[in-house]
Amino acid sequence: MAHTVTHPITIENAEKSYAEFSAYARDTGSETVVFDLAGLEEIDSAGLAVFHRLQSTLEHDNRRLEFENIPERVRQLFELSHFDEPSDEIETPPPPKNELERIGLIALDTWQDMRSMLGYIGRVTLALIWSFKYPKKVRWGDVVRYVQETGANALPIVGLMSALVGLVIAFSSAIQLKQFGANIFIADLIGIGVSREIGPLMAAILLIARSGSAFAAEIGTQKISEEIDALTVMGLKPVPYLVIPRIIATLITLPLLTIFADFFGVAGGMVIAQFSLDVSPTIFVTRLGEAVSLWDISSGVMKSFFFAILIAGVGCYRGMETSGGAMGVGRSTTQSVVSGIFLLVIADSIFVVLFQYLGLN
Repeated sequence: MAHTVTHPITIENAEKSYAEFSAYARDTGSETVVFDLAGLEEIDSAGLAVFHRLQSTLEHDNRRLEFENIPERVRQLFELSHFDEPSDEIETPPPPKNELERIGLIALDTWQDMRSMLGYIGRVTLALIWSFKYPKKVRWGDVVRYVQETGANALPIVGLMSALVGLVIAFSSAIQLKQFGANIFIADLIGIGVSREIGPLMAAILLIARSGSAFAAEIGTQKISEEIDALTVMGLKPVPYLVIPRIIATLITLPLLTIFADFFGVAGGMVIAQFSLDVSPTIFVTRLGEAVSLWDISSGVMKSFFFAILIAGVGCYRGMETSGGAMGVGRSTTQSVVSGIFLLVIADSIFVVLFQYLGLN
């Protein structure tokens, strides 16, 4: 038997109506709760929320909510609010039946991700070319803000970590150098190692952790809140509007952070040279100037330009691909850090092999 609704359901009596309907659904005990809406003359969004809430409660108990004699105006409101669609529960696909099927699903997901990434790389490349061709149309105000966030705000942690890493490397090497009486070569080891590898990598990894994850979280939140869709509706392309300012800012800041990391890494090694190997700062700096060439420093800075595009590009890509609410934002942030560090190590390995092959090491 259906429960007849005879009064309006508006924001003024929404709670009262929900209590009445819940009591009826609880008292009937049947699997299908039916409401007769022939006498329903007025309903607003609060009234729709009452029925949505009641439907969710019933579905949680494996029961159904149905209506009969729905007035045309109420039917239109139901259609506009997608009342006949399933509730917020996410239907998860059944688990794979065997390992072969699992491998196939992983391969398909990887292929889709690669296709999406290739399309993203193409859009970013075209947008960068457009930015260099029309620099006045770049949102330089945002670029300055991201330079502040990715560069100036990162100086303390980059300097501290680089100094500590240089200190640890020098301390570990001092034990071996003492055995052979090669104390002076601590300057060669620290200078070349930090300028070529440690400085660029340390600055890049810290930038991934600080800024790459922040880019993913910011753009991911905008994606979830449909702000990116709003930009598209307004005729603004998301890549030039959101991604390009972040990439340009990272291109500016990471080379400077690399030089900053080189300085503090060498300073940390010089402290250990003084106290563990009796190499004075004057002798250390003199030997450093003889051992470290301009190519050693410039090669690290050159790599940082490629690292910058990689870091900002991956962070923004993970943000643009976000889905699934707050959990999706967290997942994208984690993926941006993990995939960013992985690709960073791959890129650095390619540079090492390439320089060795070209005889530049």
